[in-house]
Amino acid sequence: MASQQYVADFSLALLNRTGAYHVCRDIIVNLPERFSGVRYWRAVLPREPRGLVRKLMARAMIYELSHWRAKAPPKDASDRAGPPTLYLDPLYVLQARLGENDIVLCHDVGPVNTVGLFDDTTTAMYRAAYAKIQRARPGMVFVSEASRREFVACFGSDFRFLKVIPLYVRPGSDQGDLVAPAGVAKPFLLTVGALEVRKNYLRVLEAFARSGLAERGYSYVFCGPRGNNTEAIEAAAARTPGARYLGFCSDAEIRWLYRNASGFVLPSLLEGFGLPALEAAQHGLISLVSTHEVQREAVGDGAVMADPLSVEAITEGLRHLVDMPEPERRWRLEKAKAQAASLSFDRYIANWSALLSDARA
Repeated sequence: MASQQYVADFSLALLNRTGAYHVCRDIIVNLPERFSGVRYWRAVLPREPRGLVRKLMARAMIYELSHWRAKAPPKDASDRAGPPTLYLDPLYVLQARLGENDIVLCHDVGPVNTVGLFDDTTTAMYRAAYAKIQRARPGMVFVSEASRREFVACFGSDFRFLKVIPLYVRPGSDQGDLVAPAGVAKPFLLTVGALEVRKNYLRVLEAFARSGLAERGYSYVFCGPRGNNTEAIEAAAARTPGARYLGFCSDAEIRWLYRNASGFVLPSLLEGFGLPALEAAQHGLISLVSTHEVQREAVGDGAVMADPLSVEAITEGLRHLVDMPEPERRWRLEKAKAQAASLSFDRYIANWSALLSDARA
């Protein structure tokens, strides 16, 4: 019997260019035989929308999502003609015929079980989406065991399946040209990530100010796209000696930053899977991450951990990154690199291929 084919709902691509976008795109690009088409909100298109078209589609989609979330859901999809759908983010089930034969990829349940990390509209939309998922009971895929446990705690386990497919460390992320961003000099600590509440920049900036590292000649450099906390983060950076926001950086600039930093800093309040610390290790950097379960699952002893709600703990973590004895540094790097090696791109794609090729999942 021929392998099952799916429609891939990649509406995520209209809004998102973070890590979630890249890992989802890799499924589609590397497994074309598993999909009969790719849908971007309302349209099944032969190629991903770009530029102004993408922006206009994104605005229309968010308008519709925010206005339809309170309405009654469409009928059950059990009688729907055509192939089932792989939703690459839970949000986009809202205005669709979701059924038990579909599959939903869950990156995390942060929008429904955390307070203050997302705006009210986003939280309301995700709550409506997860309520619909709970009624339809499709197959669910998670990026970590921690995300699966949190999902089950919120919504139970009565679904067609609950499968974990861990993410991967990008191959060759440390290879390529190096370009130094203007005005950046060693030594410095580094964060790469969107300017969002969940990335915990405000506490990191306060901890850096308390650490005394600026007086020792260190700076704190961070780059990434603007997010839901941009204005507050930029204001805090402006009043923190030694802190500098670079804005958007090219891949070559990011490689230079990784290659020359003294440590990587991301004690975030929410992650679906703790890849940043493992990717930093590929560049020879030890990371400071949060004590959340998902980070322990991802990197364990390969990183320094701190309570993300404690400025004092983050301050001590920053100092430890700088003053770490060389034997401990080598030991942590070995741990992180071994974990990264087990999370290969080939394994990730093979796991998705096996799932999607089985019509029964």
